[in-house]
Order: sequence, then structure tokens, then C-alpha cells
Amino acid sequence: MGKINDQTSIEAEAKALERLAVQMIQDKNWNALEEMLDPAFQFVNLNGAYDRENAMTLMREMNLGLVEFKDFKVTKAQDSIIISFWIAAIEDRNGVALSPEYSPRLSIWKKNNSQWQCIAYADLISASAA
Repeated sequence: MGKINDQTSIEAEAKALERLAVQMIQDKNWNALEEMLDPAFQFVNLNGAYDRENAMTLMREMNLGLVEFKDFKVTKAQDSIIISFWIAAIEDRNGVALSPEYSPRLSIWKKNNSQWQCIAYADLISASAA
């Protein structure tokens, strides 16, 4: 029974982390978002891999509207959680609208002291959906 409760708890925490990160992007709360990113953070999408600084530049260029999540899968590995999910968003980057269709995402979060920090994020939107 304890293992089920632990998994339910970590899944709720994982969903809350992803929703909080999205909210920070929507609110353009860049300082708070940066605090959630590990110094070694990496972001990858179809255009390549980005370090923390360049990923923040990309996020600052986004105008993120309504966002919907589905199909969360969460795995705990020692002091890290791996989260896969699908996201649909009304967004544009530098005035160019991106696909509002659901696309898969993957993030890895590590607990540093008592704070979760994202160490990796993959935006797996397909070329046909972009």
C-alpha cells in the first residue's frame, strides 16, 4: 500500500512541476523559471540541443497561451523523476504560430536539497506538426 501512495504522491508532484513551469512561461516569470533549471540543464528539439542560457533565450521568445496536458507517465530513480507527457498549446515564437496539436515531451528533474530542478527537457513535436 505504501508503494502505491508513494507513486501517487510523486505523480502529483511531477504534474505540479510541469504545470508550474508552463505557468512561469505564460507569466514571463523568467527569474523563477531559471531557478527551476539546473545549471547543467539541456533542452533539445528538432533544431538541436541547447544549454541553459540558450534554452532561456528560446523560452523568452515564446508567447504561450492556453495549454492542455495528457497522458503523464512518471518514473522515480533515486533523487530524480522522469516525466513523459503530451502537451497541446496555443503558442507562437517570434510571431510564427506553432502547431496547437498534442505533441510528446520528456523532462528529467533532480532534487537538489529540498528543491526540484529540471536537468533535461525534450520537445518532441514532429516536423509535420510544426
